[in-house]
Amino acid sequence: MSTATPTRVRRAASLAEKTILGFIAGAAASIAVVEVVLLAQRVVGILVGPVSLTIPTTAPLDAGIRGATFDRVTVEVATLSAGGRTALVAAAVLGALLTVGICLVVAWLCVRVFRGKPFVRSATVGIASVAILVLLVALGVPTLEGIAQAEATAEIGSDLLPVFLVEIDPAPVGWTFALAVVVAAFEIGQRLQRDQDGLV
Repeated sequence: MSTATPTRVRRAASLAEKTILGFIAGAAASIAVVEVVLLAQRVVGILVGPVSLTIPTTAPLDAGIRGATFDRVTVEVATLSAGGRTALVAAAVLGALLTVGICLVVAWLCVRVFRGKPFVRSATVGIASVAILVLLVALGVPTLEGIAQAEATAEIGSDLLPVFLVEIDPAPVGWTFALAVVVAAFEIGQRLQRDQDGLV
């Protein structure tokens, strides 16, 4: 009786773990599909409709309330140039690629953990690819949006808006380095797993 109880507990824990992994993998895959659908909608909206852009101003603007100013304005441009729309489409695609990439890697890692062998080359390559995508999004999306904003500024012709401005958040660069460390850890785990399989 006492021997069977721990066995049942271990089986129940293993079943719960596998259920959770399956749920996470399914949720990640579903999010990836939804992101692709939303990307298609965003691309269509950028290509065929008026484009709304939030642009920093060259100087604070009076908000009409004492002591309050605006440092950004949202403009809607119906006749944005093809170059501006292309830049926005590229930024949207790049951002969606990161989301889809993360979801696919998470789903694949869940499958590998489910099988008991998470340290495989495909998982390492997947994490490395996500790290590269994070860096590309951190640098590429603000640059592409800056190009689109510059096109909108030229279309509007206002001195209150900058000719070209790119604002880059350094935080994703730090995430890239963190993921690079994870990739190195997976490389070590991969070698240890191969050695263990060789011993067996």
